[in-house]
Amino acid sequence: MPESPNDPAPPVSPAADAGGRDPSTPEQQLQLEYQRLASHVENTPLAVIEWDHQLRVTRWNGQAERVFGWSASEVIGKGPHDWNFVHVDDKERVKQLMGDVFAGRSPRTVLTNRNYTKSGSVVWCEWHNSVLYDEAGKLWSVLSLALDITERRQTAEALVHSEERLRAALDGAKMLGWDLDLVANRWETSIDLPDFYGVPHGPDYSDPETALSAVHPDDVPIVLAGRKRAIETGGPMSYEFRGRVPAPDGLTRWFSTRGRVLRDESGRPVRIVAVTTDITERKRAEDERESLNRQLLDAQKWESLGVLAGGVAHDFNNILTIVLGSSGLARRALPPDSPVLGHLDQIERAGRRAADVCRQMLAYAGRGHTSSGRTELAALIRESAPLLDIPAAGAGTVRLELDDQLPPVAADPAQVRQVLVNLVMNAAEALDNKLGQIVVRTNAVEVSLGTLDASFRLAPVPGKYVRMTITDTGPGLTPEVQARMFDPFFTTKFAGRGLGLAAVLGIVRAHKGGLRVESAPGRGTVVAVYWPVSPDAPPVPAIPPPAKPSARRDATALVIDDEMYVREVTASTLEEMGFAPLLAADGPSGIEVFRLHSNTIKLVVIDVMMPGMTGDQVLTALRGFNPTLPAVLMSGFTDKRIIKDEFATLTEFLQKPFHPEDLMDMVKRLVATPAE
Repeated sequence: MPESPNDPAPPVSPAADAGGRDPSTPEQQLQLEYQRLASHVENTPLAVIEWDHQLRVTRWNGQAERVFGWSASEVIGKGPHDWNFVHVDDKERVKQLMGDVFAGRSPRTVLTNRNYTKSGSVVWCEWHNSVLYDEAGKLWSVLSLALDITERRQTAEALVHSEERLRAALDGAKMLGWDLDLVANRWETSIDLPDFYGVPHGPDYSDPETALSAVHPDDVPIVLAGRKRAIETGGPMSYEFRGRVPAPDGLTRWFSTRGRVLRDESGRPVRIVAVTTDITERKRAEDERESLNRQLLDAQKWESLGVLAGGVAHDFNNILTIVLGSSGLARRALPPDSPVLGHLDQIERAGRRAADVCRQMLAYAGRGHTSSGRTELAALIRESAPLLDIPAAGAGTVRLELDDQLPPVAADPAQVRQVLVNLVMNAAEALDNKLGQIVVRTNAVEVSLGTLDASFRLAPVPGKYVRMTITDTGPGLTPEVQARMFDPFFTTKFAGRGLGLAAVLGIVRAHKGGLRVESAPGRGTVVAVYWPVSPDAPPVPAIPPPAKPSARRDATALVIDDEMYVREVTASTLEEMGFAPLLAADGPSGIEVFRLHSNTIKLVVIDVMMPGMTGDQVLTALRGFNPTLPAVLMSGFTDKRIIKDEFATLTEFLQKPFHPEDLMDMVKRLVATPAE
């Protein structure tokens, strides 16, 4: 036997069993087995350490010396805490283990801890301990097999640090790394899905089906198709999609996925390894760039058409000056009863209409006359209210919601009124004689670069503006119509008839304002005009509501007609006779006005042919309030046959067109005028 448990065992000779027989004695056989076992102990890559019943070292093999540096003679008889062997941070854990061993609670243990070497370096060891107890249950012997795992531990730590750095890099780049196991149908991600996509915490997102809840429902087919295409073709995987949860500002979040499919030796797809990137900022930048490019193209188109329109209008104005001037000179040379005067009237009317078209062309070109005065927008809109009473609105109304505390704007009042009327008329045509409503609003806004988006057809420079908004509840506009709505002569109703909205664009551009359109099929349309605030504008005092008819006039006349200019001419004629006129654009509105002012209304003038209620129906309703109400019924399509028997008294019929004196004569026959 070796002199000590740690003496090297002599090699075992193969000849000891020559010929398949062992001629040795039992003692020799036992010696041979011991030598073989001792050789294995010395040859194993494990540090083999045996401890006695007091946990003192009794065996210390060669691998233990190679791992820890101490020879057997230096440690035999020592306990684990008798020399600098156990790492200071692991001593308590080792003491606890020793206590369990002595108490008989741990016959087999596995422990990973740090140990010091003779040179003072630190090694990580994985200890496998076998504990033997005697018949009385007391500790007899402990055999420890220690494996140096320092290199493996360092590799694992390096891998952990590498993964942490990768996660930090992915997180900083707004990326999510993921690995989808196609066989187990589970996936792992570099960070939690709720933190990346903003979805609620709680569900098991390691299930790919559950994880799809982070994708916008409309884009789930895109994601699945992208994965399927990569699996089937073997090519790189690439797709973009929207997230289900919007960004903090309420706008859509966009993501892009790039990855590859991994296959086993048989070519079967087993994994997808990919990276998903948050590309919201890139998408927004692309949208902004596309919007700017579109605005640039529109500006180039408007500039080209504006140059053409301006040139044509300039030349036509010169020609019309000659036409109208020559017509005027010819009129002066003719006697009052000349039959040629009628033809000259037609020439002059046509010339004035042509001149109006030229003014619209110049407005579109941005070359129309623009005053530099200051305009109180709310007051101007109220003054223009009679011009906004448009029959095309059907049963709808034009409602004003105006802020009287707004600063004045640097704009030409006549051109502001033209923009207002054109936009309201366009909104009324959108209603197409159906139930609906048009609302005109004003409010102060401040435009910054962050507020500009693709809905601006004419983007204003950052600054302070007064916004005039015309909203209708019509059918809304398709993107194709929105793209062309400001083109000259474009219309969705019938062949293009003018420059209404094109002139609006030119006027706003000439005033260095802004124009914005928001619409979608089935959602109505909102057109906002941004008028620049007048420089150094003082605070605007509150504007009182429109004054009621003067109390000096106790006789009021009600005019009901769906033609705006007929209402105006009729009202002016009655005003010359001393009446305070009230106006209405249709039968229901007229009945409501009469109900509110029945005590002062002494006369009604009603158009017979109106949409909705006809004139005789309206008069029947009014006579229900006042059976002796004097009335004038007028029409360009009927005669006195429309007047029923019950209207035989206190009723006159006036044929259109008429001269103001004709109306005056009828009124005098019906009532005593205030001017008399």
